[in-house]
Amino acid sequence: MLLALPAQAQEWIARTELSRTALSGSEVMEVVVSRLVLQPGAYIPKHTHPGDENSVVAVGGRVVLPDGKEVPLATDTPLNYAAGVVHGGITVAGETALVIYTTHVVDKTKPFQVLAE
Repeated sequence: MLLALPAQAQEWIARTELSRTALSGSEVMEVVVSRLVLQPGAYIPKHTHPGDENSVVAVGGRVVLPDGKEVPLATDTPLNYAAGVVHGGITVAGETALVIYTTHVVDKTKPFQVLAE
């Protein structure tokens, strides 16, 4: 599954879905686990999900925040976003790809991602 991004961005971003299972006790919620590889220069637009996102940085690096500030994103950093919270707006800096494992608990009846830019 690729994020809904412009063609150029898709060349720099690879999302590999590792598993997708129903959430116990729910007719509409599912758990999606993915591996996200972000090449240098990749941009993740601001977006939301119809459920929670919990992620861990497997291979860290540097990112440029929406305000232009460049900051490190260390290996083993947890990233957590509640349903509907806008996140993203970052660009991968430096020469090393970032690798992030994501777990989404989302409403499968809604779009996986909605752009917020």
